[in-house]
Amino acid sequence: MNRQTILLISDMRQVYLAEIMTKRGLNVRCLDIRNSGTVKEQLEKLKSFLAEADMLILPIPVTKIPEQKMLNDILNKNLTNDTLVLGGCFSTEQQELLERRDIHYLDFMRDEIVTEENAVATAEGVIAELVNHSPYNIEEAKIIVTGYGCCGRAVAARLKALGARVTVLARRREVRKLAKKDGFYAADFAFGPEEAMGAAMVVNTVPALVVTEKIIRELPRDAYIVDIASGEGGTDFACAREYGIHADHVLGIPGKYAPKESAYILERSVERFILKEKQGEMSDGF
Repeated sequence: MNRQTILLISDMRQVYLAEIMTKRGLNVRCLDIRNSGTVKEQLEKLKSFLAEADMLILPIPVTKIPEQKMLNDILNKNLTNDTLVLGGCFSTEQQELLERRDIHYLDFMRDEIVTEENAVATAEGVIAELVNHSPYNIEEAKIIVTGYGCCGRAVAARLKALGARVTVLARRREVRKLAKKDGFYAADFAFGPEEAMGAAMVVNTVPALVVTEKIIRELPRDAYIVDIASGEGGTDFACAREYGIHADHVLGIPGKYAPKESAYILERSVERFILKEKQGEMSDGF
């Protein structure tokens, strides 16, 4: 495999990733889509480059590319079947398209190692967001963390280490049990409104609507909500505005706060994926 790589740059993670991969001997072509006014032009270039590409690396999330319909058309019509495609949070349509064409792809956000390693950068970035936007100290503050997956655990642990009084909200009993074992107060979302009383901050990690009016209306008006869940997030942002509560949906935190470290995480994931593909090719030969 020649491993000529096309890399679409949407933030500094891809800038560093291109640098790392180039130093390791890969032929990397970069298309910078950070300027929304030139996205169509860059995607037109992508069409001509794809014929020579063994690997295409898209942003995290892939939806950072504004021209999704144009991108999907390119994936359908211009992508060769032996090109490996990597990116983060592919849409259902994109997954179906790639699978229908039997194109091998990797969703970085479904790589468990990436998820665990990214959780550290995400947690540190969340703390930066809280410090920048909340009028309160983290120490002694009552903070609600919704969800207790990789990111939820990492966020809760670091907030606790800074002296916060952390409450974890989770649907599943076994998850709440784990949070309690880790030293947190944990409750079902049914108790969310009660827990919201006096909470200075809320960190949502659940990609489903869980921070609803029932919770929002009980928060102090100077509370701060930071939602880091994928897609549309899990907060009723319109409701938060109605109640005068500051709520932000912040995606791509690792790229914002730890882009070089995140680039190394992605590069290792790329290498694991390539190795897996090579092993698959070898087994097909027997």
